[in-house]
Amino acid sequence: MPNEISIYEPRKMAEVVRRNAPVTTFFLSTFFNRIETFNTTKVDVDFKKGNRKLAPFVHRTIGGKIVPNTGYTTETYTPPLLAPEKLTTIDDIIVRSAGEDIYTETTPETRAVKKMAEDFVELDEMITRREEWMAVRAIYDGMIPIKGDGVDEVIDFQFTNKETLTSTKWSDTVNSDPLADISRWSNKVLQTGFVNPNICVMGSKAAEYFLANEKVQKILDIRHMDMAVIAPKDLPNGAKYLGYVAKDNISLYMYNSYYLDDFTDPANPVQKSLVPENQVALLSTNANYKRLYGAITILDTDTDSFRTVEATRVPDTYTARRPARRFLQLNSAPLPVPVETDSWFVGTVCDE
Repeated sequence: MPNEISIYEPRKMAEVVRRNAPVTTFFLSTFFNRIETFNTTKVDVDFKKGNRKLAPFVHRTIGGKIVPNTGYTTETYTPPLLAPEKLTTIDDIIVRSAGEDIYTETTPETRAVKKMAEDFVELDEMITRREEWMAVRAIYDGMIPIKGDGVDEVIDFQFTNKETLTSTKWSDTVNSDPLADISRWSNKVLQTGFVNPNICVMGSKAAEYFLANEKVQKILDIRHMDMAVIAPKDLPNGAKYLGYVAKDNISLYMYNSYYLDDFTDPANPVQKSLVPENQVALLSTNANYKRLYGAITILDTDTDSFRTVEATRVPDTYTARRPARRFLQLNSAPLPVPVETDSWFVGTVCDE
C-alpha cells in the first residue's frame, strides 16, 4: 500500500495556495506588477539617476570624446514579515461546519481539507490587502511605516515630488483650474523623472471637486471632445474610471477603497480610506515600480531542520497539545519599491 501523503505536508499546502484566486487590487496590478523574489531576507535595490546630456560635437580629426558614466546608489532593505495564522481545533472538524447539511456524512478529514483551503484564502487576502496598503503608502507618503508586534520603523524612499495647494484649492470650483494643475505636475515629472505620467488617481473628495469644476465642465462641451472626455465607469478592481485628458495623454481614475485600521489604536478600530480623499497622484505605467519578496525560513517538521524558501507566499503548520490544536500560517515578506523616485507626483488639492 503506498504511503499516504498528509494534506499538511509543505508541498501539498503550497499547491493549495497556488490555486487560490488572488484579490485584485488597483495599485498592485496597475503599477507594482513586476515581481522579484530573493533567497535572502534582505533585498538590494539599485537607484540610477538619468540625465539629459547631449552628445558632444568633435572635429573629425580628433575622434571620440569620453563622457562620464552615470552613477547609481544601492539601498538594502529588509522586507517586513507578514505571518497571519489560523487555528483549527477538534471541534472545527468533528462538528458540522456552517451551511453543512445536518444529515451529512462528511468525514472529519474532509472538513479539515475544506477548512485548510478556506483558511488559506482568508490569510492570502489579508496579506494582499496589506501589500496594497504598502503600495499606496509608498506612492502617497513616499514612505512605508512598519508598525506591529516587535517592529516599529519607517522605510523612506526620499520622495519630494509633491505640492499642497494653498491659495486656490479645487474646492473653489469657480476659480481653481484642476486641468492646469495636472498639466503642470505632469511636466514636472517629465523633467525630473524622465517619464510621461499617463494615469491620475484621485481620492473621493478630489474627484468630486474635479467633476464639479466650471473649467472642467466647459471643456466637456461636445466641441472640445478632442481635449477631454469624462465617462465614469466602475472597474472590478475597486477603481472608477472617470475619463481621459487628451492634451496630456492622462487617464483619470478615482480609487475609493477602504481598509480596517485595527493597528493604530487596537482598542478603537476604524474604517479608513486607502487613498487620501483630498489628494491626487500622477503616475506612469512605464516607470520602474517593483514588488520584492524576501526569503522565508521555516522549520521542516519532516527533517527537523530549518528550510529557507524563495517565494511570494510560504505556508507553514505546527501543532500543540492540551488541548489539541493545529496552527496554519501563511508567511510573506513583501516590499513594494518605486525604484524611480521622481517618476510620480502627489498633489494635495483640498482640505480633508
